Amino acid sequence: MKGRKIWENMEMDCLVNIFGRVGIESLALDVPFVCKSWYKATLNPLCWQSLNFPIDLRNSRLPNMPIEGLLWIVVHPDDRGSVVINPANRESVVKGAVNRSHRCATRLVIPNDCSKKDIIYALEECPLLKLLSIPYSAIHEDGSFIIPSMINKLKNLEALIMRRFSKELEEIIAQINLHCKNFVFLCVTNAEISSNAAIAIATLLPNIKYLVLTRCVLERRNLVTILNGGKKLKYVDVSNCNGFNSDDEEVLKLASHVTTFKCKGSRAYDDYDDDDRFGICSRDVDSDYCSD
Repeated sequence: MKGRKIWENMEMDCLVNIFGRVGIESLALDVPFVCKSWYKATLNPLCWQSLNFPIDLRNSRLPNMPIEGLLWIVVHPDDRGSVVINPANRESVVKGAVNRSHRCATRLVIPNDCSKKDIIYALEECPLLKLLSIPYSAIHEDGSFIIPSMINKLKNLEALIMRRFSKELEEIIAQINLHCKNFVFLCVTNAEISSNAAIAIATLLPNIKYLVLTRCVLERRNLVTILNGGKKLKYVDVSNCNGFNSDDEEVLKLASHVTTFKCKGSRAYDDYDDDDRFGICSRDVDSDYCSD
């Protein structure tokens, strides 16, 4: 039809802008198969700036194989328009996507069961990261935890999301204080916030504006420490925590300088049965914090 817009003839900049928003699964498994121009657009590193991997990579649409042996599909339309798959290029899905970004990635959501080797590779090859989401599986069977030692490579880091971390939090915050001067957002869920961790948040993150500590064990005195120290806080979510009551008047007064303060569902220890005290901390983090 005359005047009809032909998608494959769209300007390359427009295609790159669109494909950078479709997600890794579609970018790897759908878009390259449509036509030559779309395949060419997916080679642009700007399409791979946001590496939001599915949390459960094994149950995603990406190749259903053990993570270390995943086939990173490399496709290109041949001269007849058919798709050619290169079975010789074997690398993990994480490493493959990181390579496509050519060190331009600004967001990285690490999937569960990602190997230690791939985590190290991703953090070394993504120096421009602004947002990093770390699963609990980043602590591996050998007990090693490599995230604190890698923070010094992420000078542009502004936001960090962690699930079920407790004892490592202080060390991570200390490294952020040293190396990440633009840091403003911290999300820690399903963890125990110790007194030392609360002091670290209050004193070592002077520019923090957004703080999410949902479904954590957070004693009242530690929350008070954080609120007293966080002078620039604009958004605080401590909902469904164990250790203080959501209607605590002193806490609410201390939080009056925070534009948005959420504490619905939080209760003091005395309100829990012994079997339920840590029950909240066993629930999974809301995916909302990782999907934006």
